[in-house]
Amino acid sequence: APANGQSNGAEKVTDWKDDIGRFASRMKFSEPRQIMAYAGYANNDYVWVQGRVLANKPIRSPQEDDSWWDNLRSTYERWETDEVEGARVELLYGSQSRVVESDDEGYYEARFDLDTEYPRDAVVIARIQSKDGVIVGQHPLTLVDPDAEYLVISDMDDTVIHTGITDKLLAARLTFLNNAKTRKPLAGVAGLYRALAAGRNGTANNPVFYVSNSGWNMYDLLRDFVDLNDIPRGPLLLRDLGNRSGDRDTSNHKAETFRALMSRFEALPVVLIGDSGQHDASLYASVAREFPDRVRGIYIRDVDPDHASNYDADVDAIIQDGAGTVPMLLGKNSDVFAEHMQSLGLLPKNAGPQVAASVERDQSREKLTEIPTIDLQ
Repeated sequence: APANGQSNGAEKVTDWKDDIGRFASRMKFSEPRQIMAYAGYANNDYVWVQGRVLANKPIRSPQEDDSWWDNLRSTYERWETDEVEGARVELLYGSQSRVVESDDEGYYEARFDLDTEYPRDAVVIARIQSKDGVIVGQHPLTLVDPDAEYLVISDMDDTVIHTGITDKLLAARLTFLNNAKTRKPLAGVAGLYRALAAGRNGTANNPVFYVSNSGWNMYDLLRDFVDLNDIPRGPLLLRDLGNRSGDRDTSNHKAETFRALMSRFEALPVVLIGDSGQHDASLYASVAREFPDRVRGIYIRDVDPDHASNYDADVDAIIQDGAGTVPMLLGKNSDVFAEHMQSLGLLPKNAGPQVAASVERDQSREKLTEIPTIDLQ
């Protein structure tokens, strides 16, 4: 579910649960049972990977016929994580190896020198020796293609996946009673993002990054959602909702992540996509003012396109205030974005009909049903 930078109930529960998990880890009650090997990425010099060591079993894969109870149970398992502190993780990339320790919330990270002789579809292997044997995970990598024209950085909640931020009851149903197979993308997202990944000539292979304030606990659902909806793969850079170690400032997660990507891919222009429901417009405008020669366009998806609202007014005010010389558009649909991107030379002229067809196909899908009646008998 969407999360902001301030402490809230979910974060407090996470902190309380983390205290118990750390106590269990120190008392050796928790043994590693899985490695959450998040997708990593590389620029022309380095490779970055991040992961998490958990004492929980992996969550079952989603099924289209899963009941509300199946989905609710998976949601509980997704958030009821038992982190393993101090696990020694061996990381292997080409001829390089690293041994790192998981921190107090089970996270680890590492950087490697890019191995230009190693295959582009290579992965970073993560291994842990547990009492039951060796646990293995694989970090897939996004490498920059030499023909890449620009970098795409996109929000997730209500930009790619329908979260229902304007309706709390709907947002709760989507979060707790649905899975990656039953959640819906915003209309035309798959077509638009495939066109962006292909670029002006259709073969650019532009990298796509998804930056979200959703917690890392949502990683498996969002990863599966991207794959199931034929949306271009790319690293999911999510947020640690716990902040008890004292050295993580989660309140500025998006801003810090954006600046890191801009710095690490300094040779590539950037296209930014977000939504009007949170603070994407103000953040993106700030990024554009900081990097005026790098940002090619800012696109804000209207979370309530059927009527004017305070969300629209807030974004309009930011657009009027300006993001320097960077074009900034509040749009109701992906085909509106595609048309504007064509005018800037970001997409070829034939991309418009393809994205419009993707919008029409998604809009013709079965609409979200009413909240299911739960029979407790």
